[in-house]
Amino acid sequence: MAEEQPVKQSYQVSERRCRIVLDVPIRITEITPESVASYFTPDKSEEGMTWEWAERQNRLLRKLLADEEALNRFLIGIANSELGLLLQNDSIDGLSGEEEGQLMEGLYSGMGSADAHFFREAERDGILSENTELFHRAFVTSWKEAKLTSLMVVE
Repeated sequence: MAEEQPVKQSYQVSERRCRIVLDVPIRITEITPESVASYFTPDKSEEGMTWEWAERQNRLLRKLLADEEALNRFLIGIANSELGLLLQNDSIDGLSGEEEGQLMEGLYSGMGSADAHFFREAERDGILSENTELFHRAFVTSWKEAKLTSLMVVE
């Protein structure tokens, strides 16, 4: 007698989505000798990085803080980028290079000519990230302090 083949059953699979809204603090610290002491010590011989390098980044930071729209875009970019890294999800990303470049260009245009020239030249030479390290370190996201503000199932 032939053995009966098991009947294959198909199971209906469904997918639903939940929307999670988090309140995540991002602290912004002014660039001062004290705030960067563990990272940066100015070269008094003026052959290396001088305090002017740090002050220039602080002026850029102040310019960003004075522009509410640019600051909000920048903070959303930071939060997106860090969330993508935390979740190891490449589809969650911060500002693209082009978007950040446009945002920064808007800031440079309102800065003194020497600062604007410095940052534009660094961008042109491909060394902008090395010359905005302190600026970027001034933003610290505290994911451990994040609070769930809303959770819902969405269609």
